[in-house]
Amino acid sequence: MIWLNKRREQQKWLPYVERYTKGEWRAQIFHDMVLADAEILKKQNGHLTILDIGCGGGFDGDAKLQHSIAEVADQYIGIEPDEAIKLENIYSAIHRCIFENAPLAPESIDLAIAVMVLEHINNPKTFWDKLYSILKHGGIFWGFTVDARHFFVLASCFMEKLGIKDWYLNSLHGDRGEKRYENYPVYYKVNTPKKIQKMTSSFSSCITINFHRVGQMNYYFPKKLRWIGRTLDYITIRLGLPGSIMAVRVEK
Repeated sequence: MIWLNKRREQQKWLPYVERYTKGEWRAQIFHDMVLADAEILKKQNGHLTILDIGCGGGFDGDAKLQHSIAEVADQYIGIEPDEAIKLENIYSAIHRCIFENAPLAPESIDLAIAVMVLEHINNPKTFWDKLYSILKHGGIFWGFTVDARHFFVLASCFMEKLGIKDWYLNSLHGDRGEKRYENYPVYYKVNTPKKIQKMTSSFSSCITINFHRVGQMNYYFPKKLRWIGRTLDYITIRLGLPGSIMAVRVEK
């Protein structure tokens, strides 16, 4: 793998990290990071095909942001294996299967995105091999996921093993897939920078970007107990530990 100018490439994205630190909601930030690359690729290639992996429910739950990205593309392809999820009317093609089984031509995609998908992958090698195959030379993948180095993952896995994760989230936010996110099974098999780098050795470049701020875990605590999450965030920041969200950018 070529690691030239990796630090400079990471610094390019620092303003987005700062926006998150100041309290801006992550979806708009992720959208702007994707759009920055989308506009460059379209200018370079004269044509832009975008693949949205796990496209159901909008871009990180926001349909307007998803529409905004689709408008830049000449072709916008969606992959959503959950048949229960209704999709927006913005796609050139839709594949109702997991990404690894999607009938996509080799080197046909300029830009691929996956928001909160990587944590659900049970066979990372198959996923990354497929991604390398379908991206054009110079094509880019953006993945936004949970950073497994954060304490949230330990708590999430513990609650799932006890069989109380769905019950807890239902009690806090309402029924799964209606008033809150679907909460599919998680594996976290490729959710650290070290694991990402190992899986992406065939790509020309790879960077990971961590997002951290006090209060980022408020969603998972009752209002009266959010001080616990904020305290843990404050401590981990002071100790220089990673935040809960990680962005992954790889280029073929």
